[in-house]
Amino acid sequence: MNLTSRRTLLASVAAAASALPLVNDLAGNGSTAAAAGPAEFASNAALYSSDAYEEGVNWMRRFRCGAPVTLNDYAKDPAAAAPLGVLTSAPVRSTAIIAPHGGGLEAGTTELCLTLAGYDRAEPGTEPEPDTDTPGAVQRDYWMFETLTASLPSPVEPLHVTSTNCDDPAALAVCGNNLYAVSLHGYRPDDEPLAKRILIGGRDQRLIRNLARAFARHGLTSSLGVEVVVAGASSELNGDDPANIVNRTRTGAGAQLETSTELRRAMFGTFGSGSGRRKTAGVASATAPDAPAYWHGFVDAVREAVDRHERGLDSL
Repeated sequence: MNLTSRRTLLASVAAAASALPLVNDLAGNGSTAAAAGPAEFASNAALYSSDAYEEGVNWMRRFRCGAPVTLNDYAKDPAAAAPLGVLTSAPVRSTAIIAPHGGGLEAGTTELCLTLAGYDRAEPGTEPEPDTDTPGAVQRDYWMFETLTASLPSPVEPLHVTSTNCDDPAALAVCGNNLYAVSLHGYRPDDEPLAKRILIGGRDQRLIRNLARAFARHGLTSSLGVEVVVAGASSELNGDDPANIVNRTRTGAGAQLETSTELRRAMFGTFGSGSGRRKTAGVASATAPDAPAYWHGFVDAVREAVDRHERGLDSL
């Protein structure tokens, strides 16, 4: 893991997926990102070179690149004993988890990124430790850009660099080092601001299907009232641009998860601050009584979908 400095450089599996809405009005014509508005910087390089915002004061980035990949095909090695519960072949662990707009930009995506990458939710400026409390947690490559809102006298929106303009060298290395990637984003649906919604996009159609199936299987659509939407071709948030950082993988594809503000709010006992989110992810409170169900439902679903994808499985 590296702390960088600019200065130092659904009834059936098929039915579950096919039952999800494929819409454009919910996702491009009627939905905007949380940090909508004119972006001040056209690229990460432009932001990093600016004197207006300082690394470690206004923003930071954390990443890990180079997770070891273990290949063990039990089907081709009869002498090898497959661990209990493992399918014929072990998965190829090569999926990066990224959060291009973490910290105060799209709140909650930093905490989700670290958790899905198999690390604890360490404070900004500190190195996350591997999650040893969750059985089977897998450490993965990850990259996050984070705003440090406590140090910002002005709104954080100018620090929002769109995913298609992301040229951060660490982000490119992390995604380019992996076959697949999942990016975490936040947005507020214009058509229904209080909706709990997940908008799935990207270029990796098989990963998209696995994610849609997993969200349904873990009860987000049935028990928790989350609307899971597969982004339509004309959606502004469909994430299918080859230049999108999540698609800059070795396969040229990834999956983008846009989570609505109200869904992310429901995952945390205290949502309004970074310290509160780090301490109360999946912890019930008076304002978020079902935080454990929303947090674990989302995290477990993404982990399952990625695991299936890495095994070569498809939900159709």
